[in-house]
Amino acid sequence: MRLGASAYLAHGPLAGPTFEAAAAAGATLAFTSLHIPEDSPSGARAAATALVSAAASSGLSVVADVSPNTARLLGDSPWDFLRSIGVARVRIDFGIPVPEILSIAAVMPIALNASTLRAADLAPFADLDVELIHNFYPREWTGLALPSVASSVAVARSFGWRVGAFIAGDSVRRGPLGEGLPTVEGHRTMPPLFQALELVDAGVDDVYVGDPALTDHSWSRLGSFVRDNVVVLDGTAATGVHPEVVEALAVPDRNRPDAAEAMIRLEHSRERFARLPLPEVGGQPRPAGSVTVQVASAGRYCGEVAIILRDLPADDRVALLGMVDVSLPSVGARSLTTRFR
Repeated sequence: MRLGASAYLAHGPLAGPTFEAAAAAGATLAFTSLHIPEDSPSGARAAATALVSAAASSGLSVVADVSPNTARLLGDSPWDFLRSIGVARVRIDFGIPVPEILSIAAVMPIALNASTLRAADLAPFADLDVELIHNFYPREWTGLALPSVASSVAVARSFGWRVGAFIAGDSVRRGPLGEGLPTVEGHRTMPPLFQALELVDAGVDDVYVGDPALTDHSWSRLGSFVRDNVVVLDGTAATGVHPEVVEALAVPDRNRPDAAEAMIRLEHSRERFARLPLPEVGGQPRPAGSVTVQVASAGRYCGEVAIILRDLPADDRVALLGMVDVSLPSVGARSLTTRFR
């Protein structure tokens, strides 16, 4: 997965800090839109130049969203201008006819709209340097279903192209609505890491943060995934759990290859936890998001740690260690670690 950050002309002061944080998390891409109706043409060229320069300073390659409104913002010869300031690729959003798109593609690489175009629409561009990038959806309840994104991936693969999509931020959200900028509606209130995991599992190659800022915490969690392929799960320890157990939960492990339907069973946990000072009494409720361990009465299963994916009945052989976010998606065969507060 390639990771990208976004910045916009109306949020120019956020661009530098956002791009720096993104690059530290392993991002290599940046996104901006150059046809937002609320943006003023006054100073747009200078603002775009500064934004692209900030991205370049952080080592990010810029994709700029364009439409017929881009000429209103940037003036004559907008494509030559964008190439001259270092934009790597333009994404054709809407309203530009095929002959003009082909002429733009002669100037610089293009991306096409994965949310609205079908295979027949893409055929004229089959031999070009093209990527597909989905829309984001600023208004609540208007985003796509995740299966629609997966379908677009199949189309893209038939042309040999990459697919990009957006996740919503959890810090500054772009106006005028401030409801997040995800591609998938179900992601609008989900932690950024979990949004990215679901997109990658649907086959998406490039994940852009649509909003102009993320919390430092979320950049850190995305960075662990992008750089190290480790999913960090944040949670709260149950009362009385020994510090050695909490420390051991922070060691990366992975789901067993014979993955259970109801829980993630940490593959190497028994050998690491069986000799630790585990709780002596089990039988607590096990709602989705529980982190549990098998206690001594479980015999040879003592020490096995699990993350519960759906509500399960209490079991006297199983003790609660803490809770993690219940919106946890599938982690597949990835390494994961739990950080308890």
